[in-house]
Amino acid sequence: MVSGEQANDTGALRRRFIAVQAGKAAIGAMLAGLFVLAVGEPKPAEWVAVAGLLVPALLAALGYARIRLALLETVALATFAALIGYLAGLTGGLQSPLLIWFALVPAEAALAGGRSAVLRAAIAAALAVIALAALQFLVLLPPSRLGIPVWQIYAISAFAAVVQGALVAVAAQDRQRAADMAAAEGAAMYRFLADNAMDLITRHGADGRIRFASPAATPLLARTPESLAGMAPSELAHPSDLKALQAAFMEASYFGRAAAAEVRLKRADGEYVWTEMRCRPAAPVDGKPADIVAVTRDISERKRHEQALIEARDAAEEANIAKSRFLANMSHELRTPLNAIIGFSEVMTHQMFGPVGSPRYLEYAGLIHESGGHLLELINGILDMSKIEAGKFELSEELFDMEDAVDQAVRFVKLQSERKGVAITAQVARDARLIFADKRAIKQMLINLFTNGVKFTPRGGEVRASVLRDAQGIEIIVSDTGIGISQEDLTRIGKPFEQAEGAHVRTQEGTGLGLALVHALTGLHGGQVTMSSVLGEGTTLRLRLPFAAVNAEGERVAPEPDNVIPFKGAAA
Repeated sequence: MVSGEQANDTGALRRRFIAVQAGKAAIGAMLAGLFVLAVGEPKPAEWVAVAGLLVPALLAALGYARIRLALLETVALATFAALIGYLAGLTGGLQSPLLIWFALVPAEAALAGGRSAVLRAAIAAALAVIALAALQFLVLLPPSRLGIPVWQIYAISAFAAVVQGALVAVAAQDRQRAADMAAAEGAAMYRFLADNAMDLITRHGADGRIRFASPAATPLLARTPESLAGMAPSELAHPSDLKALQAAFMEASYFGRAAAAEVRLKRADGEYVWTEMRCRPAAPVDGKPADIVAVTRDISERKRHEQALIEARDAAEEANIAKSRFLANMSHELRTPLNAIIGFSEVMTHQMFGPVGSPRYLEYAGLIHESGGHLLELINGILDMSKIEAGKFELSEELFDMEDAVDQAVRFVKLQSERKGVAITAQVARDARLIFADKRAIKQMLINLFTNGVKFTPRGGEVRASVLRDAQGIEIIVSDTGIGISQEDLTRIGKPFEQAEGAHVRTQEGTGLGLALVHALTGLHGGQVTMSSVLGEGTTLRLRLPFAAVNAEGERVAPEPDNVIPFKGAAA
Protein backbone atom coordinates (compact mmCIF):
# COMPACT_ATOMS: atom_id res chain seq x y z
CA MET A 1 0.00 0.00 0.00
CA VAL A 2 1.36 3.46 -0.99
CA SER A 3 1.39 6.15 1.69
CA GLY A 4 -0.10 9.65 1.16
CA GLU A 5 3.34 11.31 0.94
CA GLN A 6 4.58 8.77 -1.62
CA ALA A 7 1.43 9.28 -3.68
CA ASN A 8 1.99 13.06 -3.63
CA ASP A 9 5.62 12.68 -4.74
CA THR A 10 4.64 10.35 -7.58
CA GLY A 11 1.91 12.77 -8.73
CA ALA A 12 4.38 15.66 -8.81
CA LEU A 13 6.83 13.66 -10.92
CA ARG A 14 4.08 12.67 -13.32
CA ARG A 15 2.90 16.28 -13.69
CA ARG A 16 6.46 17.38 -14.37
CA PHE A 17 6.82 14.71 -17.07
CA ILE A 18 3.58 15.82 -18.74
CA ALA A 19 4.72 19.47 -18.72
CA VAL A 20 8.12 18.65 -20.28
CA GLN A 21 6.55 16.50 -22.99
CA ALA A 22 3.93 19.14 -23.75
CA GLY A 23 6.68 21.77 -24.12
CA LYS A 24 8.62 19.47 -26.44
CA ALA A 25 5.48 18.88 -28.49
CA ALA A 26 4.96 22.65 -28.85
CA ILE A 27 8.55 23.12 -30.01
CA GLY A 28 8.15 20.19 -32.39
CA ALA A 29 4.96 21.68 -33.88
CA MET A 30 6.75 24.99 -34.38
CA LEU A 31 9.68 23.30 -36.13
CA ALA A 32 7.34 21.22 -38.30
CA GLY A 33 5.48 24.36 -39.39
CA LEU A 34 8.73 26.16 -40.21
CA PHE A 35 9.91 23.14 -42.19
CA VAL A 36 6.71 23.05 -44.28
CA LEU A 37 6.96 26.80 -44.95
CA ALA A 38 10.58 26.43 -45.99
CA VAL A 39 10.45 23.36 -48.30
CA GLY A 40 6.81 23.05 -49.24
CA GLU A 41 4.90 19.79 -49.20
CA PRO A 42 6.90 17.14 -47.29
CA LYS A 43 7.93 13.89 -48.89
CA PRO A 44 6.93 10.54 -47.22
CA ALA A 45 10.23 10.33 -45.33
CA GLU A 46 9.75 13.91 -44.16
CA TRP A 47 6.20 13.19 -43.00
CA VAL A 48 7.73 10.58 -40.67
CA ALA A 49 9.94 13.32 -39.24
CA VAL A 50 6.96 15.65 -38.80
CA ALA A 51 5.07 12.87 -36.97
CA GLY A 52 8.10 12.25 -34.76
CA LEU A 53 8.16 15.90 -33.72
CA LEU A 54 4.58 15.49 -32.42
CA VAL A 55 5.20 12.20 -30.50
CA PRO A 56 5.78 14.10 -27.19
CA ALA A 57 2.15 15.25 -27.37
CA LEU A 58 1.08 11.59 -27.37
CA LEU A 59 3.40 10.84 -24.44
CA ALA A 60 1.98 13.82 -22.52
CA ALA A 61 -1.53 12.42 -23.04
CA LEU A 62 -0.40 8.94 -21.92
CA GLY A 63 0.96 10.55 -18.77
CA TYR A 64 -2.62 10.86 -17.53
CA ALA A 65 -3.18 7.11 -17.94
CA ARG A 66 -2.20 4.44 -15.37
CA ILE A 67 1.05 3.62 -17.11
CA ARG A 68 4.23 3.38 -15.07
CA LEU A 69 6.13 6.65 -15.15
CA ALA A 70 9.48 4.89 -15.55
CA LEU A 71 8.24 3.19 -18.73
CA LEU A 72 6.96 6.49 -20.17
CA GLU A 73 10.29 8.22 -19.44
CA THR A 74 12.24 5.41 -21.10
CA VAL A 75 10.04 5.58 -24.21
CA ALA A 76 10.39 9.38 -24.29
CA LEU A 77 14.20 9.17 -24.21
CA ALA A 78 14.31 6.48 -26.88
CA THR A 79 12.00 8.33 -29.27
CA PHE A 80 13.82 11.64 -28.66
CA ALA A 81 17.22 10.16 -29.51
CA ALA A 82 15.81 8.36 -32.57
CA LEU A 83 14.04 11.53 -33.75
CA ILE A 84 17.19 13.66 -33.50
CA GLY A 85 19.15 11.09 -35.47
CA TYR A 86 16.42 10.83 -38.11
CA LEU A 87 16.06 14.61 -38.47
CA ALA A 88 19.81 15.06 -38.64
CA GLY A 89 19.92 12.46 -41.43
CA LEU A 90 17.32 14.42 -43.44
CA THR A 91 18.93 17.81 -42.88
CA GLY A 92 22.57 17.34 -43.84
CA GLY A 93 24.01 14.63 -41.58
CA LEU A 94 27.05 15.96 -39.70
CA GLN A 95 26.36 19.43 -41.15
CA SER A 96 22.79 19.38 -39.84
CA PRO A 97 21.85 22.28 -37.56
CA LEU A 98 19.95 19.75 -35.42
CA LEU A 99 23.14 17.97 -34.40
CA ILE A 100 23.31 20.15 -31.30
CA TRP A 101 20.17 18.48 -30.01
CA PHE A 102 22.13 15.31 -29.21
CA ALA A 103 23.45 17.16 -26.13
CA LEU A 104 19.92 17.30 -24.76
CA VAL A 105 19.53 13.50 -24.69
CA PRO A 106 21.75 12.82 -21.59
CA ALA A 107 20.42 16.02 -19.97
CA GLU A 108 16.86 14.74 -20.22
CA ALA A 109 18.02 11.29 -19.05
CA ALA A 110 19.09 12.90 -15.77
CA LEU A 111 15.41 13.54 -15.08
CA ALA A 112 14.41 9.94 -15.65
CA GLY A 113 17.12 8.12 -13.70
CA GLY A 114 20.49 8.26 -12.03
CA ARG A 115 24.06 8.10 -13.25
CA SER A 116 23.56 4.86 -15.15
CA ALA A 117 20.62 6.31 -17.14
CA VAL A 118 22.69 9.38 -18.11
CA LEU A 119 25.58 7.16 -19.17
CA ARG A 120 23.34 4.99 -21.33
CA ALA A 121 21.80 8.06 -22.95
CA ALA A 122 25.24 9.56 -23.67
CA ILE A 123 26.40 6.30 -25.23
CA ALA A 124 23.24 6.14 -27.36
CA ALA A 125 23.74 9.73 -28.58
CA ALA A 126 27.40 9.03 -29.40
CA LEU A 127 26.46 5.89 -31.34
CA ALA A 128 23.84 7.89 -33.27
CA VAL A 129 26.48 10.46 -34.27
CA ILE A 130 28.83 7.67 -35.35
CA ALA A 131 26.04 6.09 -37.41
CA LEU A 132 25.33 9.44 -39.11
CA ALA A 133 29.03 9.81 -39.94
CA ALA A 134 29.13 6.31 -41.42
CA LEU A 135 26.01 6.89 -43.56
CA GLN A 136 27.36 10.21 -44.77
CA PHE A 137 30.71 8.63 -45.60
CA LEU A 138 28.92 5.95 -47.64
CA VAL A 139 26.79 8.64 -49.33
CA LEU A 140 23.57 6.98 -48.15
CA LEU A 141 21.91 10.09 -46.71
CA PRO A 142 19.24 11.89 -48.75
CA PRO A 143 20.04 15.47 -49.89
CA SER A 144 18.81 18.22 -47.61
CA ARG A 145 15.87 20.23 -48.93
CA LEU A 146 16.35 23.18 -46.59
CA GLY A 147 16.31 26.25 -48.83
CA ILE A 148 16.77 29.03 -46.33
CA PRO A 149 20.17 30.49 -45.39
CA VAL A 150 22.31 28.32 -43.14
CA TRP A 151 22.65 30.92 -40.35
CA GLN A 152 18.89 31.18 -40.02
CA ILE A 153 18.57 27.40 -39.73
CA TYR A 154 21.24 27.26 -37.04
CA ALA A 155 19.61 30.14 -35.21
CA ILE A 156 16.23 28.43 -35.18
CA SER A 157 17.84 25.10 -34.08
CA ALA A 158 19.81 26.79 -31.32
CA PHE A 159 16.70 28.66 -30.13
CA ALA A 160 14.72 25.43 -29.96
CA ALA A 161 17.60 23.71 -28.14
CA VAL A 162 17.80 26.55 -25.62
CA VAL A 163 14.06 26.37 -24.97
CA GLN A 164 14.23 22.60 -24.59
CA GLY A 165 17.27 22.90 -22.32
CA ALA A 166 15.46 25.47 -20.22
CA LEU A 167 12.53 23.10 -19.78
CA VAL A 168 14.90 20.31 -18.73
CA ALA A 169 16.76 22.63 -16.33
CA VAL A 170 13.52 23.83 -14.72
CA ALA A 171 12.34 20.24 -14.31
CA ALA A 172 15.70 19.21 -12.86
CA GLN A 173 15.61 22.13 -10.43
CA ASP A 174 12.11 21.20 -9.31
CA ARG A 175 13.20 17.60 -8.78
CA GLN A 176 16.27 18.68 -6.82
CA ARG A 177 14.17 21.05 -4.70
CA ALA A 178 11.70 18.25 -3.96
CA ALA A 179 14.56 15.89 -3.07
CA ASP A 180 16.11 18.51 -0.78
CA MET A 181 12.77 19.10 0.93
CA ALA A 182 12.23 15.35 1.39
CA ALA A 183 15.75 14.98 2.81
CA ALA A 184 15.18 17.91 5.16
CA GLU A 185 11.85 16.49 6.31
CA GLY A 186 13.41 13.07 6.81
CA ALA A 187 16.31 14.56 8.77
CA ALA A 188 13.87 16.55 10.88
CA MET A 189 11.78 13.45 11.54
CA TYR A 190 14.83 11.40 12.54
CA ARG A 191 16.02 14.24 14.73
CA PHE A 192 12.59 14.44 16.34
CA LEU A 193 12.60 10.70 17.05
CA ALA A 194 16.15 10.77 18.40
CA ASP A 195 15.43 13.80 20.63
CA ASN A 196 12.27 12.30 22.12
CA ALA A 197 13.25 8.62 22.35
CA MET A 198 13.41 7.18 25.87
CA ASP A 199 16.36 4.97 24.85
CA LEU A 200 19.80 6.37 24.14
CA ILE A 201 20.67 6.38 20.41
CA THR A 202 24.36 6.61 19.53
CA ARG A 203 26.50 6.37 16.42
CA HIS A 204 29.97 4.90 16.78
CA GLY A 205 32.95 4.64 14.51
CA ALA A 206 34.47 1.26 13.69
CA ASP A 207 36.74 1.70 16.73
CA GLY A 208 33.70 2.18 18.99
CA ARG A 209 34.21 5.90 19.64
CA ILE A 210 30.96 7.86 19.89
CA ARG A 211 30.22 10.26 17.03
CA PHE A 212 26.64 11.16 17.94
CA ALA A 213 24.48 10.76 21.02
CA SER A 214 20.81 11.56 21.50
CA PRO A 215 19.49 13.73 24.37
CA ALA A 216 18.51 10.54 26.27
CA ALA A 217 22.14 10.50 27.44
CA THR A 218 21.21 13.01 30.14
CA PRO A 219 18.65 10.92 32.10
CA LEU A 220 20.51 7.65 31.48
CA LEU A 221 24.14 8.62 32.11
CA ALA A 222 23.81 12.12 33.63
CA ARG A 223 25.94 13.39 30.74
CA THR A 224 25.21 15.82 27.92
CA PRO A 225 25.24 14.40 24.37
CA GLU A 226 28.13 16.72 23.49
CA SER A 227 30.27 15.37 26.35
CA LEU A 228 29.94 11.83 24.97
CA ALA A 229 31.35 12.75 21.55
CA GLY A 230 34.72 11.09 21.01
CA MET A 231 34.51 8.82 24.08
CA ALA A 232 35.83 5.27 23.68
CA PRO A 233 34.05 2.18 25.04
CA SER A 234 36.71 1.75 27.72
CA GLU A 235 35.78 5.16 29.19
CA LEU A 236 32.12 4.18 29.69
CA ALA A 237 31.86 0.40 30.10
CA HIS A 238 32.56 -1.45 33.33
CA PRO A 239 35.93 -3.25 33.03
CA SER A 240 34.24 -6.62 33.46
CA ASP A 241 31.81 -5.87 30.59
CA LEU A 242 34.24 -4.25 28.14
CA LYS A 243 34.97 -7.46 26.21
CA ALA A 244 31.27 -8.16 25.68
CA LEU A 245 30.75 -4.61 24.34
CA GLN A 246 33.76 -4.82 22.03
CA ALA A 247 32.58 -8.19 20.72
CA ALA A 248 29.17 -6.70 19.87
CA PHE A 249 30.82 -3.76 18.06
CA MET A 250 33.08 -6.14 16.15
CA GLU A 251 30.08 -8.25 15.11
CA ALA A 252 28.24 -5.17 13.81
CA SER A 253 31.10 -3.24 12.16
CA TYR A 254 33.29 -5.95 10.66
CA PHE A 255 30.82 -8.79 10.08
CA GLY A 256 27.74 -6.71 9.24
CA ARG A 257 25.43 -8.49 11.68
CA ALA A 258 23.18 -7.13 14.40
CA ALA A 259 24.47 -7.80 17.91
CA ALA A 260 23.53 -7.13 21.52
CA ALA A 261 25.27 -6.96 24.88
CA GLU A 262 24.26 -6.34 28.48
CA VAL A 263 26.83 -3.98 29.97
CA ARG A 264 27.22 -1.60 32.88
CA LEU A 265 27.86 1.98 31.78
CA LYS A 266 29.45 4.62 33.98
CA ARG A 267 27.40 7.67 34.90
CA ALA A 268 28.90 11.11 35.43
CA ASP A 269 28.59 10.59 39.21
CA GLY A 270 30.72 7.44 39.06
CA GLU A 271 27.84 5.01 39.56
CA TYR A 272 27.22 2.20 37.07
CA VAL A 273 23.86 1.50 35.47
CA TRP A 274 22.88 -1.81 33.85
CA THR A 275 21.97 -1.35 30.18
CA GLU A 276 21.13 -3.47 27.17
CA MET A 277 22.85 -2.23 24.01
CA ARG A 278 21.59 -3.40 20.62
CA CYS A 279 23.77 -2.38 17.69
CA ARG A 280 23.67 -2.83 13.97
CA PRO A 281 25.96 -1.70 11.14
CA ALA A 282 25.39 1.51 9.22
CA ALA A 283 26.05 1.51 5.46
CA PRO A 284 29.79 0.86 4.80
CA VAL A 285 31.75 3.46 2.82
CA ASP A 286 34.27 2.41 0.13
CA GLY A 287 34.65 -1.05 1.60
CA LYS A 288 35.80 0.24 4.97
CA PRO A 289 34.39 -1.06 8.27
CA ALA A 290 30.92 0.34 8.82
CA ASP A 291 29.89 2.77 11.51
CA ILE A 292 27.67 1.37 14.25
CA VAL A 293 24.22 2.53 15.27
CA ALA A 294 23.38 1.52 18.85
CA VAL A 295 20.21 1.74 20.92
CA THR A 296 20.84 1.53 24.67
CA ARG A 297 18.10 0.83 27.23
CA ASP A 298 18.17 0.99 31.02
CA ILE A 299 17.60 -2.52 32.42
CA SER A 300 18.48 -1.83 36.04
CA GLU A 301 15.00 -2.80 37.23
CA ARG A 302 15.12 -6.08 35.34
CA LYS A 303 18.55 -6.86 36.76
CA ARG A 304 17.27 -6.20 40.26
CA HIS A 305 14.43 -8.64 39.67
CA GLU A 306 16.86 -11.22 38.30
CA GLN A 307 19.11 -10.81 41.34
CA ALA A 308 16.10 -11.14 43.64
CA LEU A 309 15.09 -14.36 41.88
CA ILE A 310 18.63 -15.73 42.19
CA GLU A 311 18.73 -14.90 45.88
CA ALA A 312 15.30 -16.46 46.39
CA ARG A 313 16.41 -19.59 44.56
CA ASP A 314 19.59 -19.81 46.63
CA ALA A 315 17.58 -19.31 49.81
CA ALA A 316 15.14 -22.03 48.76
CA GLU A 317 18.00 -24.40 48.01
CA GLU A 318 19.60 -23.65 51.36
CA ALA A 319 16.25 -24.18 53.09
CA ASN A 320 15.81 -27.47 51.25
CA ILE A 321 19.28 -28.61 52.28
CA ALA A 322 18.57 -27.56 55.85
CA LYS A 323 15.28 -29.47 55.74
CA SER A 324 17.01 -32.59 54.46
CA ARG A 325 19.70 -32.26 57.12
CA PHE A 326 17.06 -31.80 59.80
CA LEU A 327 15.10 -34.84 58.62
CA ALA A 328 18.26 -36.93 58.54
CA ASN A 329 19.24 -35.88 62.07
CA MET A 330 15.70 -36.35 63.35
CA SER A 331 15.47 -39.79 61.77
CA HIS A 332 18.70 -40.83 63.46
CA GLU A 333 17.39 -39.58 66.79
CA LEU A 334 14.07 -41.43 66.40
CA ARG A 335 15.58 -44.72 65.30
CA THR A 336 17.38 -45.29 68.60
CA PRO A 337 14.29 -45.32 70.86
CA LEU A 338 12.28 -47.10 68.16
CA ASN A 339 14.75 -49.96 68.05
CA ALA A 340 14.33 -50.34 71.81
CA ILE A 341 10.54 -50.23 71.55
CA ILE A 342 10.52 -52.80 68.75
CA GLY A 343 13.01 -55.04 70.52
CA PHE A 344 11.30 -55.04 73.95
CA SER A 345 7.81 -55.42 72.42
CA GLU A 346 9.10 -58.43 70.46
CA VAL A 347 10.45 -59.94 73.69
CA MET A 348 7.06 -59.41 75.34
CA THR A 349 5.19 -60.82 72.30
CA HIS A 350 7.24 -64.04 72.41
CA GLN A 351 7.08 -64.14 76.28
CA MET A 352 10.78 -64.96 76.39
CA PHE A 353 11.00 -64.44 80.16
CA GLY A 354 7.72 -66.02 81.09
CA PRO A 355 4.02 -65.35 80.65
CA VAL A 356 2.95 -61.72 80.44
CA GLY A 357 -0.23 -62.30 82.35
CA SER A 358 -3.39 -60.90 80.86
CA PRO A 359 -3.89 -61.88 77.18
CA ARG A 360 -4.78 -58.29 76.48
CA TYR A 361 -1.27 -57.19 77.46
CA LEU A 362 0.06 -59.71 74.95
CA GLU A 363 -2.18 -58.21 72.25
CA TYR A 364 -1.03 -54.71 73.14
CA ALA A 365 2.62 -55.77 72.92
CA GLY A 366 1.96 -57.15 69.41
CA LEU A 367 0.34 -53.89 68.33
CA ILE A 368 3.28 -51.92 69.77
CA HIS A 369 5.71 -54.15 67.86
CA GLU A 370 3.76 -53.81 64.60
CA SER A 371 3.33 -50.03 64.91
CA GLY A 372 6.99 -49.56 65.81
CA GLY A 373 8.06 -51.58 62.74
CA HIS A 374 5.80 -49.51 60.51
CA LEU A 375 7.12 -46.27 61.98
CA LEU A 376 10.70 -47.49 61.51
CA GLU A 377 10.00 -48.18 57.83
CA LEU A 378 8.69 -44.61 57.38
CA ILE A 379 11.72 -43.14 59.14
CA ASN A 380 14.08 -45.25 57.02
CA GLY A 381 12.35 -43.98 53.91
CA ILE A 382 12.69 -40.34 55.02
CA LEU A 383 16.31 -40.94 55.94
CA ASP A 384 17.14 -42.49 52.57
CA MET A 385 15.38 -39.69 50.67
CA SER A 386 17.20 -37.07 52.74
CA LYS A 387 20.53 -38.71 51.96
CA ILE A 388 19.72 -38.82 48.26
CA GLU A 389 18.64 -35.16 48.16
CA ALA A 390 21.75 -34.15 50.10
CA GLY A 391 23.97 -36.17 47.75
CA LYS A 392 25.17 -38.37 50.63
CA PHE A 393 23.65 -41.66 49.46
CA GLU A 394 26.39 -43.84 48.00
CA LEU A 395 25.75 -47.01 46.04
CA SER A 396 27.50 -50.20 47.05
CA GLU A 397 27.44 -52.14 43.79
CA GLU A 398 28.15 -55.83 43.63
CA LEU A 399 27.40 -58.91 41.57
CA PHE A 400 24.37 -60.78 42.95
CA ASP A 401 21.54 -63.14 42.10
CA MET A 402 18.49 -61.10 41.05
CA GLU A 403 16.15 -64.04 41.59
CA ASP A 404 17.21 -64.21 45.23
CA ALA A 405 16.58 -60.47 45.69
CA VAL A 406 13.11 -60.80 44.15
CA ASP A 407 12.26 -63.74 46.40
CA GLN A 408 13.32 -61.80 49.49
CA ALA A 409 11.16 -58.85 48.48
CA VAL A 410 8.17 -61.12 47.86
CA ARG A 411 8.61 -62.78 51.28
CA PHE A 412 8.78 -59.36 52.93
CA VAL A 413 5.28 -58.39 51.72
CA LYS A 414 3.82 -61.90 51.71
CA LEU A 415 1.97 -61.49 55.02
CA GLN A 416 0.45 -58.19 53.89
CA SER A 417 -0.62 -59.68 50.53
CA GLU A 418 -2.21 -62.69 52.18
CA ARG A 419 -4.21 -60.46 54.52
CA LYS A 420 -5.45 -58.41 51.52
CA GLY A 421 -6.10 -61.48 49.36
CA VAL A 422 -3.77 -60.25 46.59
CA ALA A 423 -1.52 -62.72 44.75
CA ILE A 424 2.13 -61.88 43.98
CA THR A 425 3.94 -63.59 41.11
CA ALA A 426 7.50 -62.97 39.96
CA GLN A 427 9.61 -64.27 37.09
CA VAL A 428 13.28 -63.60 36.32
CA ALA A 429 14.68 -64.34 32.85
CA ARG A 430 17.64 -66.74 32.71
CA ASP A 431 20.00 -64.12 31.20
CA ALA A 432 18.93 -61.54 33.83
CA ARG A 433 19.63 -63.56 36.97
CA LEU A 434 23.10 -62.14 37.54
CA ILE A 435 23.23 -58.33 37.68
CA PHE A 436 25.69 -55.71 38.92
CA ALA A 437 24.00 -53.12 41.15
CA ASP A 438 23.38 -52.11 44.76
CA LYS A 439 21.56 -55.15 46.15
CA ARG A 440 20.04 -53.31 49.11
CA ALA A 441 18.73 -50.52 46.85
CA ILE A 442 17.25 -53.00 44.33
CA LYS A 443 15.57 -54.92 47.13
CA GLN A 444 14.22 -51.66 48.60
CA MET A 445 12.79 -50.64 45.21
CA LEU A 446 11.08 -54.03 44.77
CA ILE A 447 9.62 -53.92 48.28
CA ASN A 448 8.24 -50.42 47.68
CA LEU A 449 6.69 -51.44 44.36
CA PHE A 450 5.18 -54.66 45.77
CA THR A 451 3.86 -52.80 48.83
CA ASN A 452 2.23 -50.13 46.68
CA GLY A 453 0.76 -52.74 44.35
CA VAL A 454 -0.74 -54.75 47.23
CA LYS A 455 -1.96 -51.62 49.01
CA PHE A 456 -3.96 -50.32 46.03
CA THR A 457 -5.17 -53.62 44.57
CA PRO A 458 -8.59 -54.92 45.67
CA ARG A 459 -9.04 -58.44 47.07
CA GLY A 460 -8.69 -61.07 44.36
CA GLY A 461 -6.29 -58.94 42.35
CA GLU A 462 -2.71 -59.69 41.36
CA VAL A 463 0.71 -58.06 41.40
CA ARG A 464 3.11 -59.37 38.74
CA ALA A 465 6.86 -58.79 38.47
CA SER A 466 9.27 -59.76 35.72
CA VAL A 467 12.97 -59.07 35.15
CA LEU A 468 14.18 -59.04 31.54
CA ARG A 469 17.36 -58.25 29.66
CA ASP A 470 17.79 -56.62 26.26
CA ALA A 471 20.34 -54.53 24.37
CA GLN A 472 19.72 -51.59 26.68
CA GLY A 473 20.41 -53.41 29.95
CA ILE A 474 18.13 -54.83 32.64
CA GLU A 475 14.43 -53.98 32.79
CA ILE A 476 12.26 -54.59 35.87
CA ILE A 477 8.51 -54.55 35.20
CA VAL A 478 5.98 -54.48 38.05
CA SER A 479 2.27 -54.29 37.22
CA ASP A 480 -0.93 -54.69 39.23
CA THR A 481 -4.66 -54.94 38.65
CA GLY A 482 -5.44 -52.21 41.16
CA ILE A 483 -7.41 -48.97 41.11
CA GLY A 484 -5.01 -47.20 38.71
CA ILE A 485 -3.82 -43.60 38.65
CA SER A 486 -5.37 -40.67 36.78
CA GLN A 487 -3.40 -38.86 34.09
CA GLU A 488 -3.30 -35.71 36.24
CA ASP A 489 -1.76 -37.61 39.15
CA LEU A 490 0.81 -39.36 36.94
CA THR A 491 2.68 -36.06 36.53
CA ARG A 492 3.00 -35.71 40.34
CA ILE A 493 3.57 -39.28 41.42
CA GLY A 494 7.26 -39.93 41.99
CA LYS A 495 7.95 -36.63 43.71
CA PRO A 496 8.69 -36.75 47.46
CA PHE A 497 5.58 -36.71 49.68
CA GLU A 498 3.21 -36.65 46.68
CA GLN A 499 0.26 -39.05 46.55
CA ALA A 500 -2.61 -39.60 44.16
CA GLU A 501 -6.04 -38.16 44.93
CA GLY A 502 -9.08 -40.28 45.72
CA ALA A 503 -11.14 -41.60 48.61
CA HIS A 504 -9.50 -45.02 48.48
CA VAL A 505 -5.99 -43.52 48.47
CA ARG A 506 -6.69 -41.34 51.50
CA THR A 507 -7.67 -44.39 53.56
CA GLN A 508 -4.25 -45.98 53.02
CA GLU A 509 -1.25 -45.31 55.22
CA GLY A 510 1.92 -43.88 53.77
CA THR A 511 4.01 -40.75 53.30
CA GLY A 512 4.21 -40.75 49.51
CA LEU A 513 7.94 -41.58 49.56
CA GLY A 514 7.74 -45.08 48.08
CA LEU A 515 7.72 -44.19 44.40
CA ALA A 516 9.96 -41.17 45.01
CA LEU A 517 12.61 -43.50 46.42
CA VAL A 518 12.19 -45.83 43.44
CA HIS A 519 12.77 -42.90 41.05
CA ALA A 520 15.73 -41.61 43.03
CA LEU A 521 17.46 -44.99 43.45
CA THR A 522 16.91 -45.85 39.79
CA GLY A 523 18.44 -42.51 38.82
CA LEU A 524 21.48 -43.22 41.00
CA HIS A 525 21.95 -46.40 38.98
CA GLY A 526 21.94 -44.34 35.79
CA GLY A 527 18.45 -45.53 34.85
CA GLN A 528 14.98 -44.16 34.50
CA VAL A 529 11.42 -45.07 35.47
CA THR A 530 8.41 -44.98 33.16
CA MET A 531 4.89 -45.39 34.47
CA SER A 532 1.58 -46.02 32.74
CA SER A 533 -1.83 -46.48 34.30
CA VAL A 534 -5.53 -46.73 33.52
CA LEU A 535 -8.12 -45.92 36.16
CA GLY A 536 -9.89 -49.06 37.31
CA GLU A 537 -7.54 -51.40 35.42
CA GLY A 538 -4.15 -51.10 37.08
CA THR A 539 -0.67 -49.59 36.91
CA THR A 540 2.61 -50.67 35.29
CA LEU A 541 6.07 -49.41 36.20
CA ARG A 542 9.20 -50.11 34.14
CA LEU A 543 12.62 -49.64 35.70
CA ARG A 544 15.46 -49.45 33.19
CA LEU A 545 18.95 -50.20 34.58
CA PRO A 546 21.31 -49.70 31.63
CA PHE A 547 24.52 -50.55 33.48
CA ALA A 548 23.39 -53.61 35.45
CA ALA A 549 23.70 -56.34 32.79
CA VAL A 550 26.65 -58.77 32.92
CA ASN A 551 27.87 -61.52 30.61
CA ALA A 552 28.45 -65.18 31.39
CA GLU A 553 31.85 -64.39 32.91
CA GLY A 554 30.31 -61.84 35.29
CA GLU A 555 31.74 -58.80 33.45
CA ARG A 556 29.61 -55.69 33.04
CA VAL A 557 28.16 -55.22 29.54
CA ALA A 558 27.91 -51.66 28.22
CA PRO A 559 24.49 -50.82 26.74
CA GLU A 560 23.94 -49.64 23.19
CA PRO A 561 23.85 -45.81 22.99
CA ASP A 562 20.18 -44.88 23.29
CA ASN A 563 19.29 -42.16 25.82
CA VAL A 564 21.61 -43.64 28.42
CA ILE A 565 22.04 -41.51 31.55
CA PRO A 566 25.67 -41.79 32.73
CA PHE A 567 26.48 -41.86 36.43
CA LYS A 568 29.62 -41.96 38.47
CA GLY A 569 29.38 -45.61 39.44
CA ALA A 570 28.75 -46.87 35.92
CA ALA A 571 32.32 -47.09 34.74
CA ALA A 572 33.34 -50.55 33.60
